[in-house]
Amino acid sequence: MFALNICLALNLIILFVAFFFRNNNTLPNRILALILLDTAISFLGNASIVGGYFTAFPYLFFLSWCTSSYFGPLFFTYTCLLTGSHLKLKHPIWISGFLVSAFGLSFPLNYFLLPVIERPGFVASLLAEPLPWQMTVINIVGMLTILISVFAAARKIVQYKKRLISTLSNLEKTKLIFITQFVILGFILTTTTIVLYLVLPQYLVEYLYLPCLITCIYFFILFYTFRHHAIFTPETYGQFLKDTLPASEEMRIDEIKLSSVPRSELQLLAERIETYLIESGIYTNPDLTLGILAKGMNLSSDKISVAINKQMNKTFFDLVNEKRVEKAKELLAGKINILTIEAIAAEAGFNSRASFYRAFKKCTALTPSEYLNKSEPVFLAAK
Repeated sequence: MFALNICLALNLIILFVAFFFRNNNTLPNRILALILLDTAISFLGNASIVGGYFTAFPYLFFLSWCTSSYFGPLFFTYTCLLTGSHLKLKHPIWISGFLVSAFGLSFPLNYFLLPVIERPGFVASLLAEPLPWQMTVINIVGMLTILISVFAAARKIVQYKKRLISTLSNLEKTKLIFITQFVILGFILTTTTIVLYLVLPQYLVEYLYLPCLITCIYFFILFYTFRHHAIFTPETYGQFLKDTLPASEEMRIDEIKLSSVPRSELQLLAERIETYLIESGIYTNPDLTLGILAKGMNLSSDKISVAINKQMNKTFFDLVNEKRVEKAKELLAGKINILTIEAIAAEAGFNSRASFYRAFKKCTALTPSEYLNKSEPVFLAAK
């Protein structure tokens, strides 16, 4: 167990250094690095116990129990940074982390107040059941904090997605898929840890099973991080914020004012939106946002949003993609032997072949190939 914990700790520290001290760094990278460091400190504390080095490094073990309370707040903060939300240290999740950490200070205090003759017995209690009551309290409250953080992060993602589809016509440049996978992995880690604590001896979970579980989870987190290009430079993070700016804050719509808008006015506005989209062809702009549409029509974003949501019973994202799919149908029928699928998708306003296929399947229940085969025997152009 000592070799396992010390190796994991050293690997995480190396990753922490790589993420935290890299050139042209950003806040999301540093928060992710702190998550790694927080876990590394816990493993170092474990190693000091199972390796028999507690008396030589007592502060390391106690430090690990004070810092473990910050995993949940850091996890939640990282989610907020990738969903365009503002977070203050006065947030209840951070306050909870501070309180648990403060309580953790009672742990070393209790140890150092013990008579010297009783301290070996305290050390022995760290490797057998029942563990010291402070460890149990910190585990219970800490796991609840992490669980609440994961659910709060999931709620942020749901709100973020609603803002995205209400204001953006393209989700390719967002980190929605990555941050969703990040929170799912956090949920798996939390729930599995809780189950382990319920069915296995606590000391075995602390020193053996939990390190193995965290290793697997972190492997996937790092894999998804690099796969979705979530390691930022100031330039790429700035561009990411710029691309998702229209969805960075929830649109504040005065419900009383909107409820007073006559249905006839909403209907006329909806017809005007339809006409403008078709005549201007603005929907073929892959970076089209609600703000760009509102500016082109010389109307407020709020009114257009209400007309689309209430009168047309659609989101902005779905409305624009429906127009793009209709355009793609025309191109498939007339230019399939001239243009490739990628070219048709781009001309219709889609940023990628994958987003084109998803939207086409959603609108027609068919893939482009199935649609062509059903319409007439025309063969797709080579890639």
